[in-house]
Amino acid sequence: MNLYTKEGWINPELIINSKTPFTLAIGGRGIGKSYGVLKTLYELKEPFIYMRRTQSQLDAVTIEALNPFNQINIDCGYHVISVKTGKYTVGFYNGKEDEDGVKPAGELFCLGIALSTFASVRGLSAERYKYILFDEIIPERHERPIKEEGLAFANVLESLNRNRELIGREPLKVILLSNSNTLNSKIISVLGCMDELERMTKRGNTYKELNKDITIIRYEDSPISERKRNTALYRVIKNADFQSMALDNDFAEADFEHVAVRPLSEYNIIVSIGECTICKHKSKKEYYVISGVKTDKHYNMLPIDKKAFQKQYYYIYGALVRKQVFFQSATVKIEFERAWEK
Repeated sequence: MNLYTKEGWINPELIINSKTPFTLAIGGRGIGKSYGVLKTLYELKEPFIYMRRTQSQLDAVTIEALNPFNQINIDCGYHVISVKTGKYTVGFYNGKEDEDGVKPAGELFCLGIALSTFASVRGLSAERYKYILFDEIIPERHERPIKEEGLAFANVLESLNRNRELIGREPLKVILLSNSNTLNSKIISVLGCMDELERMTKRGNTYKELNKDITIIRYEDSPISERKRNTALYRVIKNADFQSMALDNDFAEADFEHVAVRPLSEYNIIVSIGECTICKHKSKKEYYVISGVKTDKHYNMLPIDKKAFQKQYYYIYGALVRKQVFFQSATVKIEFERAWEK
């Protein structure tokens, strides 16, 4: 099992040929994730779906300079072009040059869609597709989240898969790629693998078939990242979080701030919301948030329940702001922070 090719780039076949319907691959920037998977899928001659989080990100790929196949075209002599095929969709075609420039030739081999606007796409049939490549699933920390992003992603998969497995067909193979911008991803959360990804990060593990449905790949010790470390950009930019994400595939330090082990005997359980249970210290103005314990006072993560929780326990938010709240894990911290979203 080789994470990298002999040239040091990621090995795309490890992602595409995993045995599970879902493969989550997270690595540093510019180590060949998108390039390798796009090139391999194209050369397999299997129609696939290319997905981005927002419509603006998807629309951008129709600009010639931002076509994700650009470098592949240059390296391999291909002529893949991207054009708008509808208000919310983009098509990728093999291009043919004539006196008016490069135009689509032949059948569409890849359909581009966006998570944020998929609900507005009508009549889309995914019968001919085998793969979904969802690129850059984790937003950068400055990007706005999509409302109910995890639920939106689940609805996309339900719509595209329909009843494939009920009639004996294989489910769509879903490939999810990202840089390690932050653990706070609603898509990773809805897939139910955030805890395992956190454990793999802490232990330095790189490959795990979590169950029969999902494979997680983490790209540590990338040869390309090591070569980039002494380039001008990384000699100049001293931001620790950026370097850790871009080169070392480490999530931001903020994800792990106030994550600590605390003796439960020093706390009293007071309330739970979602998967979080909030405990108050017996003698200090301090709280500890854990998972897996339900209480008589329990709130769901539905908007009306969250609103009631926020009103009743507003003082806990004050403690959070004052950094008097500690967490059993980064996963718990992220879930707890969602309890305060409006």
